[in-house]
Order: sequence, then structure tokens, then C-alpha cells
Amino acid sequence: MQIRLFVQTPLAVGQTVSLTEGQAHYLRDVLRAEIGAELYVFDGENGEFSAVLSRLSKKAAEIQICRQLREQPPRAEIVLYFSPLKRDCIDWVVEKATELGATRIVPVITEYTAVKRVNTDRLRAIAIEACEQCRRLDVPEIGEPVALADVLARQGDDAPVLFHLDETGRGAKAGELFKTLSRAAFLVGPEGGFSERERGVIAQTPNTVGLDLGPRILRAETACVAALSLFNCR
Repeated sequence: MQIRLFVQTPLAVGQTVSLTEGQAHYLRDVLRAEIGAELYVFDGENGEFSAVLSRLSKKAAEIQICRQLREQPPRAEIVLYFSPLKRDCIDWVVEKATELGATRIVPVITEYTAVKRVNTDRLRAIAIEACEQCRRLDVPEIGEPVALADVLARQGDDAPVLFHLDETGRGAKAGELFKTLSRAAFLVGPEGGFSERERGVIAQTPNTVGLDLGPRILRAETACVAALSLFNCR
């Protein structure tokens, strides 16, 4: 099993890096790693490196950075705005959005949003774990919850096109929209959809496009993953 960890310290060949107490526990008590074990590590900015576990105790661990394995790739801008869901569902959305390349994930409060409180620290931990698992080299930003009106107020011509998931059937087909785009933002409403008032405000907001994901009514978490998947396949 290849061990892969995200570290907060900027990495370079030859460094000795101290790991967190949680990572030390994970290596020692969960993975049963031993001194000399090889790890892959990344910091979100400088690529991926191989490292050797040089010190391990109950609450501390150190690694020696040996060589660079991959350079940091260019970072596309893919934003996911979504209405907060119940805990298991919101965790799943953040995990899958991270795997699918979202660079910024922001909970948005709408009129029909049922869940108003969000633990962004937990969501960032989930995103980091997803990056470790899927071999992604950067960690998405997890934004604090914002009101839909604030998202739309910032949506000018210099922002990525904001595709709002339109379950009315009036949105454009994804294949027609994504071919020439290098960046995008997606807005997914709550389980009850956007209110008619919100639809009107969105429609009048510059640089926004309605997106049709097909004839079936998707769960909110499914819509998040479907939109990001379609963009990745352009």
C-alpha cells in the first residue's frame, strides 16, 4: 500500500519535515508503518515528492524528502456553489467535487436551504483526504457559507461563467456549452430547487447560463457530481 500525505510545510528535496500528531497516529497505529517506510507527500504548491519516514513516536513523526516525483500542474478555476445538505450528503459532495477537480467549494444559502450551519473545518479535512486518495496535487478552498444574493452580486464579466442547474428544462445542453471553456463556476440549489424569486434574480445576473442535465430530477448531490463530470469530459 502506497502511503500518501498532505503536509502544510512547503516542500523541497533534502528537507526534514515534521508531521502532525494526527498523521503520526495514522502512520503508527493505523498503517503500522515503520522507520524507513516510503511515503508520497505533497503541499498543494510544489508538486509531489517521495520521502522516507525517519522518526516515529506516539505523538510525533518526521520524514526526509528524497526526490520530486511530479511537478505542480497548472490550476484550472472550477468553482462549485451548492446549497448545504445533511451531513452525509454534504461530506459526499465535497469528496466527489474534490476528486473531480473543483478548486473552490462554497456553501450557498438560498430561500429553501434546510441546513444553515456548516462545519467548514470538517469539510476541508474531507477534501484533503480525497486529494490524498485520488493523487490530486492541490487542495480546493472551502469557503464559508454565503447568501445567494452575495454570489450573484459578485458575478461580473471578469468572473467564470456561472452555470446554474436549471431543472425547468429551459437550460442549454452541457455539450453545447463547455467545448471552449477553460474555467467555470456551478451553482446548485437545495433539494426544493430555487424559488421563483431567486430564478428571476439569477436570470438577470450578468454572465450566468442555465444548464440542463437531462429529463430526470436529480438529487442535489447528484447534480453537483454530474455537472463537474461533464465539464471534465469536455
